[in-house]
Amino acid sequence: MIETTETMTTRDGVELVATLWRPDQDGSHPVLLSRTPYGRGPQAPGYHLDVERLVAAGYAVCLQDVRGTGSSQGEFRFIRGEAADGHDAVRWAATRPWSDGNVGMFGDSYLAITQLLAAQERPEGLRAIAPHVSPFGLYECVHQPGGIPNLNVFLTVSLMVLAVQELDRRIAAGTGGPRDREAYLEAVGMPHAFARTVQELSERVPPGDQPLLADLVPFYSTFMNTTDPADPLWREGVVDHAAIETPALVGTGWYDYFNAASIEHYLRLRGPRRLIVGPWSHISHGRDICGRDYGDRAGQDAVDWTGIHLDWFDHWLRGVPVRESAPVKIFVMGADEWREEESWPLTRARPVPYHLGADGTLGTEPAGGGAAGAFTADPGDPVPTVGGAVMVFDAFGPLDQRPLDARGDVLRHRTEPLATAVEVSGRVELVALVSSTAPSADVAAKLIDVHPDGHAELLIDGIVRVTGLTPGEPREVRVPLGWTSNLFRPGHRIRIDVAGSNFPRFARNPDKGTTTLHAPSYVLLPTIE
Repeated sequence: MIETTETMTTRDGVELVATLWRPDQDGSHPVLLSRTPYGRGPQAPGYHLDVERLVAAGYAVCLQDVRGTGSSQGEFRFIRGEAADGHDAVRWAATRPWSDGNVGMFGDSYLAITQLLAAQERPEGLRAIAPHVSPFGLYECVHQPGGIPNLNVFLTVSLMVLAVQELDRRIAAGTGGPRDREAYLEAVGMPHAFARTVQELSERVPPGDQPLLADLVPFYSTFMNTTDPADPLWREGVVDHAAIETPALVGTGWYDYFNAASIEHYLRLRGPRRLIVGPWSHISHGRDICGRDYGDRAGQDAVDWTGIHLDWFDHWLRGVPVRESAPVKIFVMGADEWREEESWPLTRARPVPYHLGADGTLGTEPAGGGAAGAFTADPGDPVPTVGGAVMVFDAFGPLDQRPLDARGDVLRHRTEPLATAVEVSGRVELVALVSSTAPSADVAAKLIDVHPDGHAELLIDGIVRVTGLTPGEPREVRVPLGWTSNLFRPGHRIRIDVAGSNFPRFARNPDKGTTTLHAPSYVLLPTIE
């Protein structure tokens, strides 16, 4: 294949630089475009496709530095402005001599939301997109419902990726040197002590006060300190799903922190679309996550991730008849097998309320009156994060929750051992009647699969901050835990844990108080019968 460096100019005169790989033959080719702030080498974060194989299949593959990153000019504005630049990039790619006018877009995470923002502009030539693990919008990259700073995502990415990229950019421009980069990496403990550094920096109050990022990622503090989703700051980073009719291949993982966002994209898009969800995290796409082995068919290599994309683009860019396949492909954990479905959410799923009882029980029969339990939330001693959809903390994914068993500030409700298997596939939500002695309270919940030997495997979790509480006056709170698919086998137990924190994944609530869950409080489990 032939490799060249290509430069385009945006509508406002900014030059953006790309690397192009194309077949070593004359003529024009369909183009697969990816736009990234993380570096445009084929092994850089966000691709997960075999570029050589794409080129061998007859595609020109174009990897472009977004504005203000890599070799591209301008100011990096983190998602803001990517709609206009994406439109211009597609139009440019569609009109090059090496292009046949048909463009597809691909990539993960930031590279995924750039596809959606470009598609909403409806640029001529854009035939299909493949957004994998995409955030829902700019606000959701930074905050959880109720304005809880999402330290797991934005602090980690800023420290580990954005700051380092800016240092590399300064070295290339001659405005910084290698010693600056070395000093920064030492300050953040990269790589071996980085998890501990994130833990320590997460404890800073307010969360936006991060001196290490003040110069390198200047928008960090503003983003973290702007908790209102209606603030004008967030308007440019909102995806207009109603404007997108481009065919979309949407992918995510059950342990990806953009799992709910990716599925929401799939549900809202208007054009032809397909959804694939595997037992993966944001950074792990193999057969196992931190020791939990899902089998030899679970990884992206096993399902031929590049081949799936080639089938998608061959159909929409070249008119090749599509292979027979269902629009939805999910991996059912517990059963540890793939299953094809005609829709998502599953039409046969029935939302079954499992009630939280006063004695730590969990069952389908309504609990009696009174309280389902109470816990004290202390910002000085928060419940520590153990696994889940996190990026860099000590471990992630389906971790055993037994290390938290000694804590008295976690409510644990579980069923009796199941006589028959129960499949839960769909969106899980805790509906709780909550009161607190504090004016605000966080409600953090987890869905757990308890094995016969006591191993408590975390499936999904979520958190909501409730403000304006009056002591003694309960309020209904709905905590979205997210989407999952898991078979609870006979002899296993279904468990729900509820607490006032999950730190450092989510920033702590500064208010200390006792939170009470009143009856009726229940978790809605989409059960397959």
